[in-house]
Amino acid sequence: MHQVTEHTLWGQLKAGDEAAFRELFDLYWEELLSYAYHITRDMPQAQDTVQGLFIHLWEKHDSLPAVVSIAGYLKTALKNRLLNAIRDEQLYQDHVELFVQVVNEGDHSLLEQLQAKDTEQELLRTIDMLPGKMKDVFYLHRIESLTVAEIAQRTGASEQTIRNQLNTALHRIKAQWGYGVVIVVVWWLYQ
Repeated sequence: MHQVTEHTLWGQLKAGDEAAFRELFDLYWEELLSYAYHITRDMPQAQDTVQGLFIHLWEKHDSLPAVVSIAGYLKTALKNRLLNAIRDEQLYQDHVELFVQVVNEGDHSLLEQLQAKDTEQELLRTIDMLPGKMKDVFYLHRIESLTVAEIAQRTGASEQTIRNQLNTALHRIKAQWGYGVVIVVVWWLYQ
């Protein structure tokens, strides 16, 4: 695409023009998805990350910087999102391993068990505050252990929609709880 047209679209996006956003999305989706997949080797994760980038662009359109290279800006933003996702996944795995180690060491006092139950109740209240369909999808996946495909079939939604709802639910829960929620969720699932 001609440089002037790209920058015109970028300016229009910054002004909140939905049509310009869609054009930029169509223009860069495949290239960014290919780039993300090359790094992750996981298509659902690549799709979620690129989709998250575009959601961020739309939500923050009025505060986007002026850029010389739109493709360069988008690739750098995507790379940073991928690095954050990899870091978060590693941190998550570290917490799970630590929790499993603590559980295996056993001998939990009554006070620890009561504190864990209180935390579990708080977590349930947080989950109950999720929007209706998102809460249902979260329960089906995390509590009933249904796969994304099974949930999609049961609800009539696409698998990508289910993945998006799960991802958004986890982000909302983590935003409220931080990484402490990882320990509670793992404990809860192993009860």
